[in-house]
Amino acid sequence: YVGFMVWDEGGPAGYGGGWSMNAVMLAVLGAVGGMLVALSIKHGDSILKTLATTGAIIFSATLDHFLLGGPLTPIMMIAGVQVIISICNYTFDASPPEPPLQPEKSKQDNTQESEMLIKAENGKV
Repeated sequence: YVGFMVWDEGGPAGYGGGWSMNAVMLAVLGAVGGMLVALSIKHGDSILKTLATTGAIIFSATLDHFLLGGPLTPIMMIAGVQVIISICNYTFDASPPEPPLQPEKSKQDNTQESEMLIKAENGKV
């Protein structure tokens, strides 16, 4: 698109012609939203990403119904409630976190540790 715009010198409307301030803001918001999605995909875990995606779909469907008159069936409402409950269950989970896995010691490490304990007991350390 930029190539055609430069080649044709912006066309009859000139460079940026036909772009209102609302159109520019929507383009910027779309770009920022894309960056936030990329960051969440890079740094989030898979369960959280799935919940965020389904929450966004429910939010979009609700806004579509109230602002644009889109359909909102009872099945969509039940699914939305299920998503909201699952997000709350995941967010407010009170179970203790699992301890991180520790690497197993090799046989040589165990032998060296045993020798050091024996020396410490005999007072040779």
